[in-house]
Amino acid sequence: MTTFLGRHDEVDDHIITLVAQGADVRVVRAGTDKRTVLSGFAEALDLPGWFGHNWDALVDALRELSNDDARRIELVWDHAHELRETAPEIFALAVDILEQVADERDDLGVTIIDR
Repeated sequence: MTTFLGRHDEVDDHIITLVAQGADVRVVRAGTDKRTVLSGFAEALDLPGWFGHNWDALVDALRELSNDDARRIELVWDHAHELRETAPEIFALAVDILEQVADERDDLGVTIIDR
């Protein structure tokens, strides 16, 4: 499932609710171009060494993303506004990837914050 929040939504309350529901919340800053988007995911999610900093590798890494305690993972992709405005094609592709992987996994949710 994918949730979209804007700059006027109660983002902190949303994250607090996810944590209270037992989710393993992982916040990833959106970046400003393809390189910073992919680097943001790699750093925030501590992706494996084989991650090739390309879109296919991101799909594979998100498919394999796990945690030690089998809790639901909630990816919070934050500060996406600048990317959406300056590189809409990169934004759209990243959103498509996040939604695709979230649809494939019962244990993964995605929140996209456009602020």
